[in-house]
Amino acid sequence: MSPRASYTTSQVHQIYDRISLPAQHRKPPHDDSTKFFARGPHGLPWLAALQRHALSTIPFESLSLHYSPDHRISIDPQDVFTKIVTQNTGRGGYCMELNAFFGTFLRALGFEVLSTGGRVNSNQSASESEAEVSYMGWSHMVNIVTVDKKRYLVDIGFGSGGPTRPIRLVHLEKQCNIAPDQYVRLKYEALAQNEDERAKLWILERRERGVGAGWRAVYCFPDYVEFLPGDYEVMNLHTSTSPTSFFTYTVLCTKCILDEHVLEIIGTTVLFGKSVYKQVRGVKGEPTTFETESDRVKSLEEWFGITLSTEQQLGIIGTPSAI
Repeated sequence: MSPRASYTTSQVHQIYDRISLPAQHRKPPHDDSTKFFARGPHGLPWLAALQRHALSTIPFESLSLHYSPDHRISIDPQDVFTKIVTQNTGRGGYCMELNAFFGTFLRALGFEVLSTGGRVNSNQSASESEAEVSYMGWSHMVNIVTVDKKRYLVDIGFGSGGPTRPIRLVHLEKQCNIAPDQYVRLKYEALAQNEDERAKLWILERRERGVGAGWRAVYCFPDYVEFLPGDYEVMNLHTSTSPTSFFTYTVLCTKCILDEHVLEIIGTTVLFGKSVYKQVRGVKGEPTTFETESDRVKSLEEWFGITLSTEQQLGIIGTPSAI
C-alpha cells in the first residue's frame, strides 16, 4: 500500500515542544514498541492527551486567507509543519491543515490512521429536525484512528464546538465534550438529503444545554472511505478560494482552554470578525470589540500568541474582511 507522508524523529520532538506535551507522554517515534503501545489497550489515553494538548496550543484559524500577500493555503504536511512549528509565530490553520498535520504526526507515532472527508451542516443554529439540517459538499477533513481494535473519530480542526477527545464510532453513545453540559454523540444513518437509504454515514451531533435540549447535527463523514491527498487538494481549492466559502470572508481564530491540571478542556477562546471572548465551563465572557485593524492584530497576539509580520498585516487592506 502507498505510504502517507510522515514526520521525522526530529520533527516529532519539535511537535512535542510545540504542543507543550508533558514528559510522560513523549514516546520515541518510528519505534516498534511505541507502535505496539499506540495500537494496544493503553493507546487511547495517550491519543486523548495528544489531542487535548494540540487543541489547547494550536489555534483553528483562517488568517492565511486574510493576513497574507497571496491569500492561499497549502495543505502539504511539510508546509503545514513549517507554518505551525518552525516559524514560531503561534500559527495554526483550518481543518485540512490541522488534521493533515495531526494525522501525519500520529502516523509517525505508530497509530493506525484513516483520513476521510466530512460534510458540514450549514444550519447548526437550528434545533434538531431533518428539515432544518443542510449538509454542504465535502469541505472538512477528519481522522479515524483504530486503537485496540476500536475505531475513534479524532478531529483537531473544527474550532469552537468541535470534538475535544476521541469519540468511539458507536451509534448513539454520548459523551461529555466540555463540562458541565456540552455533549456529543455519533449517529449512523442515511441523510435526509440522500436518495438511497442504504448510503449511511456517521453524523456527529452536539447538545449544548443539558438533558432537555435537542441534539444538533455538526457534520457527517463516511465509514471506511479513505480520501487521498488529491481529494483534499480539490476540496482545499474550493474552501480557500470560493466567494461562497465561509473562510474567505470571515476572520476567525479559536483555541481550546485546558484546566489547571492539563487533564481536561474546559472552554474556548473565540475571535470572530470584530470581537473576541472566552467561554469557560459553559459561561460566555464579555466580548471585546475591535475598532481598528490594529486592535484585532494586537488581540491575536494577546489572546492567542499569534504574531503577524508587517507584510501579512498589509494583506488584508482593501478586502471585505478588513475593519
